[in-house]
Amino acid sequence: MSEFSLPSRKEHSVRKPETFILDGTTGLSQIICGDALKELAKFKDHSIDAIITDPPFALSGGSCYGRSSEVSNQFWFYWWKDICKELNRVMDPHGEGFVWCDWETASLMAQGFCYKQQYGLRASQVIYHYREMPGQGNPFRNSVDMILYIRGSKSKAHRIPNTTQNWISKYWYYGKHEYHPSEKSVDITRQLIRWCSDEGMLILDPFCGSGTTLIACELEHRRSIGIDIEIEYVDIAKSRLLALRKQTSLMKLPKVEEVSG
Repeated sequence: MSEFSLPSRKEHSVRKPETFILDGTTGLSQIICGDALKELAKFKDHSIDAIITDPPFALSGGSCYGRSSEVSNQFWFYWWKDICKELNRVMDPHGEGFVWCDWETASLMAQGFCYKQQYGLRASQVIYHYREMPGQGNPFRNSVDMILYIRGSKSKAHRIPNTTQNWISKYWYYGKHEYHPSEKSVDITRQLIRWCSDEGMLILDPFCGSGTTLIACELEHRRSIGIDIEIEYVDIAKSRLLALRKQTSLMKLPKVEEVSG
């Protein structure tokens, strides 16, 4: 296990390593406040059906977890490959998932899944979300998000019609996020969930931020586990989930099974 752990964007908002768990009132969701690498080590083998996540990275500009775009590729990669090792262990071999990235981190993320692994999770393809508006960049303004499609060794990809293009076009206002600086679209996340899971399955987001994946899972009747190191965003995710449950009548599902030993 790597000794490298990404520091927080806001040191004052982080609790020292401890496990804080919220068990959703409907049994659909759990949120763990803690370091992803340490928390993943507690999960049982093959206990997760799918993974949807947006890992912290800053190689293409801006800052994340307190680090600027000067983050070393090699430094970041050795942390990421340890994350991938744990994701490979906890994922069901039939499972699939999606990981947000950009043009500079896509190859590093893909390498992390196959690093010294003969079998297991692998990066299969990249899909693109066209946000229908320009973002940052010079001279070209970036208007797409890249999403890595990952598959387990026994995945059949049977939920995705073979006529599906690797391109999603949906408006997403870049830079004016309500809950998190790298917030993603709930609608796009719902589509990804439908492509990699069935109702009642358990989805993991090891970098859940303000809870977009958890919200999308609720709407798609999936169970979910989210991990985030910052109590500020864990609290936001909890508030969003509770607000959604007041507004929406959801099908009750079994409580999230215990996945830690």
